Amino acid sequence: VYRILKQYSITRGKTVVRISQGPCGETQEFYYDPSLGKGACRCPRGSLLYPRTGLCYPQFSQGPCSPRQYLDLDKDGRKGQCYDFLKCPLRHVYWPRTNTCYEYHTRGPCLKGYLIYVNPNTGFPECGCERNLMFSNYWSLTGLCFELFKRGPCLEGAIFLYNATKGATECSCSPSIITNYHNESDGCYELNQQGPCLPGQILTFEPNAMSTQCQCRKDHGLWPLSGHCYRLYSRGPCEKGHFFTPTTNNSTNMVGECQVYPCTGTHRYHSAADSCFRLGWRAPCPEGQLFIYDEESPLRGMCGCTSELVGFWAADEQCYELGSRGPCQHSQILSYDKATGSVLCTCDMRKGFITWHDGLCYRLETRGPCSAGQVLGVKKWRPITPICTSLTSSLFPDNPLIFKDASSRESTPHQHHESNSVTASRDDNIYALGTLNETLTIDTSNASNSQNAEPEPQLKMASGNTHRSERQLDDRPMPTNIYSLGAVDDMYETSDKNMEYYPGRSGRSMADTETWGLLDGTYPRSPDGTYYTGRSDGERSLTPWWGSITAAT
Repeated sequence: VYRILKQYSITRGKTVVRISQGPCGETQEFYYDPSLGKGACRCPRGSLLYPRTGLCYPQFSQGPCSPRQYLDLDKDGRKGQCYDFLKCPLRHVYWPRTNTCYEYHTRGPCLKGYLIYVNPNTGFPECGCERNLMFSNYWSLTGLCFELFKRGPCLEGAIFLYNATKGATECSCSPSIITNYHNESDGCYELNQQGPCLPGQILTFEPNAMSTQCQCRKDHGLWPLSGHCYRLYSRGPCEKGHFFTPTTNNSTNMVGECQVYPCTGTHRYHSAADSCFRLGWRAPCPEGQLFIYDEESPLRGMCGCTSELVGFWAADEQCYELGSRGPCQHSQILSYDKATGSVLCTCDMRKGFITWHDGLCYRLETRGPCSAGQVLGVKKWRPITPICTSLTSSLFPDNPLIFKDASSRESTPHQHHESNSVTASRDDNIYALGTLNETLTIDTSNASNSQNAEPEPQLKMASGNTHRSERQLDDRPMPTNIYSLGAVDDMYETSDKNMEYYPGRSGRSMADTETWGLLDGTYPRSPDGTYYTGRSDGERSLTPWWGSITAAT
């Protein structure tokens, strides 16, 4: 019987688990697995189990693999597998950990004072400082190795060189070193660094002039008034409310100017589109990327996808906008679960889909999972509880949400669909539009059964502009399966008790968070009276307008 001993640490005030080899192999360790409720064997952190030998080897090392191969995780991510080196250019070394090729005897991925080289005994790339192998890079005063023509261990104005006459390295500077010598300061400096240049500039070598010169860094622009270089699309030398943008572009320096910053709130500027977009949305980005904050240019956004983003989908390592379909099925949208801190696919209430007890999505007012003669409805909104009910009963309790056929506009992005539905409501009665040349009649599903009920009022379209009505009828998009909320804008009174109006278009389909507010009871209920959807000029609107019936005189 093996035990995992627990010891209380007085200095740290916590329990420390002492891990021993136990019954495991010589390269494994014995530990307690909470999921199994018992002890198990595993490889130490940073090493992988190779099935053929049953031993653990460091990840990204040669391990049991053949020359020019390295050990890494298999496709399942559980055990080790051998992979071939990538082919690199001449005098370059492949580094498995970063999957990158580096030039011989350069720092590359190594710590300061060490250079990348190939171990002559194993043929595997390593970081080190072997005096016999790197005599032209070895600094005897510290026992470390540095790249040539870099500053290395030298003082300002000198660079690290190898003196073939002396057979040793040294820190020196000479006008004969034209690639690094700066005439104005009479010193030698590392290229592509600030060196003797002004802030925002780097030292470069101009082959045509055979001399070094200072020029602006990448993504920087020259401010002519001071001669300094500032990062483009940042505030730079500009006053508050302005940002630094490029005006001219040449091979040497890019000149910048100050302009008024056009974005507000959580919107950032996108230079390629010359427009502002909201952070976290897809906006101008390709599929699988979102518009995110550019850490180097605070006033500019960029397209990208990282695992830290809320819309990151681990299955395909892509990022999707919340509320869009993303990687989900046609009846679902991508939502964020605060409890787990991850995204998941949920039924799209904007299209009228609701989750049944089997976890699948079905459309409201259809048979769905129900028996013959029944349709899917809602028993209560908070929490949303689906129910199968007969066609003669009310489908929705105190329903503030009206689903009507809608159609997306071709001019809008595919992730933002808009509705052309037109609905109206007066008190407890709901009016629905059939076709544009028909009269709107009241829905009697919630009407009173009283025999003495007053004649049902009717809504009809204003016919003052026949050409307008015909144009709207011809241009009306065909119905689709998208559902959205009807809202209101304009109202027209006539000489009778009927309310006449021009049908317009309602606003975009509601996002999932807006729908939740309506369905869980937190959305304000509509006041008594009549209200309509859309605007007479055809523009989008979700702003309701309530009115009252004007009696005929």
